[in-house]
This record gives sequence, C-alpha cells and structure tokens, in this order.
Amino acid sequence: MQNVRSLAFETLEAIFQDKAYSNLKLNEVLKANDLSRADKNLLTELVYGTIKRKLTLEYYLKPFVQTRIKGWMRYLLWMSIYQYRYLDKVPDHAIINEAVEIAKTRGGLHNSKVVNGILRNMMRSELPNPADIKDDKQRISIMYSVPKWIVKQWMTHHGLETTERIAAAMLERPGQTVRVNLTRKSVAQATQQLEDEGYTVTQDTDIDYCLHISGRPVAESRAFKDGIVSIQDKSSMFVAQILAPAEDESILDACSAPGGKACQTAELLDGSGHVDATDIHEHKIDLIDHNIRKLRLKNIAAFQHDATKPYQKVYDKILVDAPCSGLGVLRHKPEIKYEQTPNTVDGLVTLQLEIMNNVKDFVKPGGTIVYSTCTIEQMENENVIYTFLKQNKDFEFEPFPHPRTGEEVKTLQILPQDFNSDGFFITKIRRKENK
Repeated sequence: MQNVRSLAFETLEAIFQDKAYSNLKLNEVLKANDLSRADKNLLTELVYGTIKRKLTLEYYLKPFVQTRIKGWMRYLLWMSIYQYRYLDKVPDHAIINEAVEIAKTRGGLHNSKVVNGILRNMMRSELPNPADIKDDKQRISIMYSVPKWIVKQWMTHHGLETTERIAAAMLERPGQTVRVNLTRKSVAQATQQLEDEGYTVTQDTDIDYCLHISGRPVAESRAFKDGIVSIQDKSSMFVAQILAPAEDESILDACSAPGGKACQTAELLDGSGHVDATDIHEHKIDLIDHNIRKLRLKNIAAFQHDATKPYQKVYDKILVDAPCSGLGVLRHKPEIKYEQTPNTVDGLVTLQLEIMNNVKDFVKPGGTIVYSTCTIEQMENENVIYTFLKQNKDFEFEPFPHPRTGEEVKTLQILPQDFNSDGFFITKIRRKENK
C-alpha cells in the first residue's frame, strides 16, 4: 500500500496538472485506500493545505531554485514546504526523506538529489517573510495565496481592511454544517441521533434547523446515510430561507445540481406544493434524484433542462442559483482561485443575465425570483441584478429581513467572516402585478 505522502502527491498532481476537482479527487482517493483516521486527516490536510497556500509556498521556494524544474517536482516541493512551515508535528528529516523517496520513484536518482538539495538548503536558511512586502496588493496576494487580480477587485469594493479579513477567512478550515430534514425528524431528534453516534452537535443561532457538527466526517454517519440530515453550508441554507416557500406553491430551481437548495425548498413546503429541479447536465440529474430518494421527498421532480431555454409552465417562485466563479467557496474548493480570470468572470456575467432574462417569463405576476451566487465578485452579483432590473421595468426589488439584524435589505452579500461560512450573494425581485 502506498504511504500517505505519496498519495497526497499524486492527488495534488491530478488537481494541479489534470485540473481534477479537489473535493471529488480527494474523496476518490480516500475511498480507494484503506487508511486509518489519522492518515485520512493527514492526507486531507496535505492536499487542501498545499492548494490553499500555493502562492505562499512558491514564494518560499523561489530563492532556492536556480534552474528550471519539472512541474511534478514543484508540486512535491510545495507539499514538503507546507509540512515544514505549517505542520509542527512532522520532523524535518521525515519531510526530506519522504520527498526524496517520492522523487526517486517518480523521476529517478538525479531528481531525488535535486529535491534533497533544495529542501536541505531551505531548512538551513531563513525563509523570506511575506509580511515584509511593501505593496499591499502584492503582500495580501502572497501572504494569503490569492491571485493579485482578485485582491484588486476585493480592494476596490471592500477596501484594504475587509479584503485582508476575507483573504484570511478563506484560509480557515471549514466546519461541518448539516440541515435537518424536518419532514423526517425534529431538530431535537436529529441532534439526539447524531450525539448517540458520537458527534458533538451545536444548534445554529440564525437558522434553527442548521446544526454545527464536530467529530469524524458526518458523511459517515447513519443520520446522513438515512437522509435525516444533509450536508450543506450555512450560507447556502439562507437562499431557500429568503425564497420563503409557502404552502402549496409551485417553485422552480433552475440551476439545481446537486440539488441541496431544491431539496431544502421541498422540505420547507412540508409535503405540500411542488418543486421542479432542473439542470443543464443530464448526468447531474441522477445526483439530484439520489438525494430526493434518500430524503424521501415526494413533492419534487428533477429533469434535464437548459435554463436559458423556455420552460413549459409558470411558477409562483423561481430560484436562480446561477453558475458563477465560485470565489466565495474557496474554503471547500481552493483551486478555483487559480483557475478563474477576469475573462471567465465576464463570460459568466453574460450567462447569468441570459438565464435571468429567460426565467423571468415563467414566474407569475406578483411572484418572486431569488437570484443567488456562491461568489463575492461584485460583477456577478449587484452588477447582474441592477442590469437586469434596468432592462426589465416589470420587475422590482422585494426587500427581505437581514438574517441577523432583521433590517429590510434589497441584497445580501455574505463574506466568509460574517457567519464563519461560505461567501454568498442573495437578492429577491418581484414581478409587478398586471395593471
């Protein structure tokens, strides 16, 4: 059996080189290998830690690399520097020995000597300190491993202090939150079941059916496997809360996969009404259907549909959780920050408006549309909704209470430090009644 560090290295190579999704690839590796709890934790830490800190690790590495090195060698050195700099319990000699063995297996004796030389030299030297960088944008970019163009955008919209808080919060390890399926059990019953399984459970202060869990991965629990709870970030739960499904309503979730918000909406309808959950990708419908069956929900159907194309009926409410850059969920998918560019964001804005301009015709007069994204990129958020309202005079904002202060707001931009959750944007608009 391969050891943990070589598994972590191969996982990183698949993510950096083959553009695999970190969460899916890691789950695949964890399933395929019979690892102890400690080894599973170390594998997860090495993979996510190295991805999250990539730009910082490269900054530490740069002074010690005199020649061109292969891509795989760079990933291995980043992973080794991550252990040296951020993991206290790993002895230096173990870091070097493991890296040398991996390099020998991957690229022969010569490459293993290069890796050995670089790491020994680095450990004998003083590492450069990113906090000493004078330019604020560059300093934040290197200290928190966020590409400079994103730092610039955040600073334009949020200022220096908030930008630094966002960047720091994005590096924090996400907690485990679950949504209780109230059609099956009460919050108290679900809490009891999780505690009986050995978890520590705390009820959220803003959403009563949101539970914060600590212990082993909650995906391993009977409560999760039986559909008593679903894994969902707190910010994501706010979306259906703000949609506010009412008894017997007909609701569309237009960009639904993997179906968390659609299933939450169906649960909030408590057996009444109906939810249509659609997604452009046929293979993702199976994922939504799996969740519907597991949760035992009867008032929801999933089917393939392109949200830029006409629907067959009109709805009381529509949710557009739009395809977006994902720059709010960097805690869960840290590689996203290195893959997005200003151009990809521009393309997404065009698509987001196209979806909105299609679904608007399928909400009843007096009905509402909730538009949400899991990004904190202003172009995809306020810009999209204000552009849409400018082009569509038959729609207006439908203010809703801020989940914490209770004041009426037109838009809600959640930053990761606000609720210790993902970055999310949520707004609600209403189709005016026919005069």
